Amino acid sequence: MIHHLLVPDLLEPPPASHETADILRFPVLERLLARADRKTAPGNLDANLFRLFQLQEHTAAVAPLCWLADSGEEASGWVLQATPVYLRADRDRVLLFPLEEKQMELQQAQRFASVFNRHFAQDGLVLKAASPLCWYLFTRNPVCADFADLSRVAGRSMGSFMPQGTDERFWRGVINETQMLFFQAEENQAREAQGRLPVSGLWFSGAGKLPEKRPVAPAEISGEYCLLAGLKKYATSIDPDCTITVIDGMAKARREQDVKSWLQAAAELEQRLTDMASSAQEICLYPCQGAAYYWKQRMKYRLWRRAKSLVVKGKYF
Repeated sequence: MIHHLLVPDLLEPPPASHETADILRFPVLERLLARADRKTAPGNLDANLFRLFQLQEHTAAVAPLCWLADSGEEASGWVLQATPVYLRADRDRVLLFPLEEKQMELQQAQRFASVFNRHFAQDGLVLKAASPLCWYLFTRNPVCADFADLSRVAGRSMGSFMPQGTDERFWRGVINETQMLFFQAEENQAREAQGRLPVSGLWFSGAGKLPEKRPVAPAEISGEYCLLAGLKKYATSIDPDCTITVIDGMAKARREQDVKSWLQAAAELEQRLTDMASSAQEICLYPCQGAAYYWKQRMKYRLWRRAKSLVVKGKYF
């Protein structure tokens, strides 16, 4: 049995804090990283998941699979993720920030979708809110543009990440029109009167259709991640020789600059590896940054490979 552990941002510096000033040690994790074989792997979580479910990245798309996970429905055409965002002016830039779950209710999300749908009806666009922050855009036409993932844009100037490709003018227009549309919406006026952040617009990503080839699911799946759930639902066969676990607590803690949550997530990963190390024949660890670490039982005897502390004075080696 091969155990695949996907841990986004594992090798990124933790949130800055005096609590990481002292030397922190995670001995099992450090030994695994030191003694395992390092091999090339995709540079993000989604692409790694597609490979592990035996799909080629260019034939699969995030949005329709996440829609399947959130709604239970298989979309017949093109789908994009349409995440509600807040825009903040900063001198000569406009910075983009995702909203938090507590800042939106489903009924309000559906009212924003109604405003959007009335305006873009003639363009063949339909916006649906599956949950307070998981919105999806359906289009009757193929999408001929590339979109930056929200994780790359969050907290940065959106101007550097606008859609690129044959239809870039159309999709940039949709983004700009949506900002003006929502700025005038009664829902936003009500939110601001309540002291809540407005929904400034939508950020599109994950465009595509469901792949013709069905994925192959592992014997066991663990982790709360939309794409993981969608791939599992869409799969029609099982690989009995592997498991997949997504652990995104460290990445989430870095986004929120929450050092306590980061330390807790790191400790939970250390405990999971401790429990697995004595019995697992093979562990594959994916930091989702272009490499993967393949560890087998015999590698624990590579004593000449000295483990190093992940964190010294708040910095990674």
